Order: sequence, then structure tokens, then C-alpha cells
Amino acid sequence: GIASFGPAGVDPKSKDQYGKILSGSPKKQWRGVDILSPIKEACGLMGEELEKRVAFDTDCNAPALAEFQHRCWQQQQQEQSSKTSSSKPLTSLSYITIGTGVGVGLVLNSQPLHGLLHPEGGHICIQPLPDDKFTGYSWGAKSPYKGLGTVEGVASSVALTERWIQMEQEREMVKKLYGKGSGGSGGNGSSPSRKRDEEQEEQSSKISMNDNNNGDNAQTREILSTLPNSHPIWLHASNAIANLCVSLLLLTSCQKIVLGGGIMKRDILYSMVRSRVWTLLNGYLDSVEELSDERKLEDVIVGSSWEEVGSGLVGAFALALDAYEKDGEEEEGEEEGRTSLLDSDASGKKKTTSE
Repeated sequence: GIASFGPAGVDPKSKDQYGKILSGSPKKQWRGVDILSPIKEACGLMGEELEKRVAFDTDCNAPALAEFQHRCWQQQQQEQSSKTSSSKPLTSLSYITIGTGVGVGLVLNSQPLHGLLHPEGGHICIQPLPDDKFTGYSWGAKSPYKGLGTVEGVASSVALTERWIQMEQEREMVKKLYGKGSGGSGGNGSSPSRKRDEEQEEQSSKISMNDNNNGDNAQTREILSTLPNSHPIWLHASNAIANLCVSLLLLTSCQKIVLGGGIMKRDILYSMVRSRVWTLLNGYLDSVEELSDERKLEDVIVGSSWEEVGSGLVGAFALALDAYEKDGEEEEGEEEGRTSLLDSDASGKKKTTSE
């Protein structure tokens, strides 16, 4: 089982694209790279029969499948222990990963969604916060809407880092225009706000603002882990993620939304996202029991079951298990077909015991 970042070719019938990173990827060095073939060759899985044991999907759809199967199993266990059946069996789930990019995996009617390609929900437009001055992120040139006002263009670690850089540059400009002490309390005291400013200034001084130092730089992105929960960046991130959750609820009516990825290690975001979802829904889905109260969103918008292990890794195992089971079912079906043929006479009629 292989779970890869996208956009990737996930349709086995598309021989030119299957198992490859597509040309639309913002990661230039990865465009057109064949992920699947070298792995199959290394594992000795070349050939039509052996290829049935291989599964390839995105690192969003694969965790979505794993989360869905795990939560279905949990639901069954709960029903067995309580000896009552759930009125709403789980049939749909969305998995959102927020990292250097934003991806969405979907399971609808108990099946991963593919269609024309695979879900690319991280690129849908959002309603930005009032007076948002962010000019867009560097990956936007190759993204839908040029990355302006999209989920990934606001909430990804690349976008958040570049927003921070933009804010720091504006702060430096104000400092140059009005002096270091402008806007303060007028004295030389050490107020809490001044201390915070000094700490932030020390952090920003470690990173030089140049054309190569943007959110695409992994070292630069490390600044996000040093920012306090009160930093305005997290308001923008939670708003973008909440917009995506609302869109998924309205479009797919999914029963669970699982949030994962590096950005969601900032625990404060979960409550911020749920609160913003409640505000954005504006009471429209109050008639749905699971969405009738803001507190109930804690059971709808949840964290990943395997974030510490790695949701993508568990997703890859889920793909492998599915491929193994499907291959076993096919072999069993072929065996039954051969048995049926042996039990028939030359005319194709089933032999009787007396014969």
C-alpha cells in the first residue's frame, strides 16, 4: 500500500499517469515522478497477477479509509457491548490534513471517492477574516484561484509562514518610520506587551528576509512552533479550516471530519475551528441532531486516531490490507469457478449425485 501526496494518478486504468505525481504539483522537482514502478520492482511485484496486490492512493484518501474502517469497528464494538444498534451507521467520513499543503480525503457510501481524479478540497475558496491584508502564498502560481483566499493559501504551513514574514516586514517598516519606541506606553518600562515584542523581535532577527527565505523553506517554517497561541496567525488558520469543514458538511453531509497534519499539533485549533464552524453554519443545520448544539461538534470534528504514529503510514497499511483481501476474494472466486466447471458435464449442465 502506497499513500502519496498529490495531485497523483490514482486510476489504474490510466497507464500514463497511474502511480505518478501529476504536472499540476506545486512541488516542481516532483512533477512527473513515477512513485509506484520502482517500489513494485524492488518488492518483486511486477506482472499482472502480482500487481493486484498493490494499492496506490493519496495520503489523504488512504488515511480517510483507515479512519473510516477503524471508526466502523469502534461503532460495532460499542453496539456489541451495549447490545443496541446505532440508528445511523457510519457511511461517510472526511479526512483533512493541514501541513505544507492542505489535502482532503473522502469516504462516501463506505467507498473512497475518486471520480475524475481525487478530492482536492484544499483549494476551495473561503470567506477570509475582515481586513485580511495577506497577498497570497508562493505556491499560488500553480494553484487554483492562484492561491488567493483558498484554504491552502491561508492555513498551510507555507502560507502561515509567509503571512508571518509579511507581518514582520510591515512591523519593521513601521519601526523605521516612527522609531522603535513608537506606539508604546511612552516610557522605558518593561510591560508584558513590550516583553512579548522583544521576544518576537529576537525570533524574527534569526531569519533574514530575502527572496529565498519564504514558506517553501523548511527551516523558516520552524518559526510557527515558537509563536504563542494568542498570535493572530491562528485566527486566520482556524477560519480557513472551519470554512472547509462547513463546505464539506454542506456538500457531502459527511458524518465525521477528521483533522490531521502538522498544523493540527497546535491543540488550540480544534476548539477554534469548531467555534468558527458553529458561527459560519449560522443555525442552518440545527435540525440535524449531531449539529444541533455547538458542543456536539466535538463528536463530529475530531482529531486523528493515529497522529503520533502517522496517519499516512496507517493509511498505507489500510490500502495494503484492502488489496490483499480483494486479491484473496478474486482467487476464491476463481477457485469456485474451477470447481463448478469440474462438476459440470461437457454440455455445461450440472452433474447430479446419481451420475
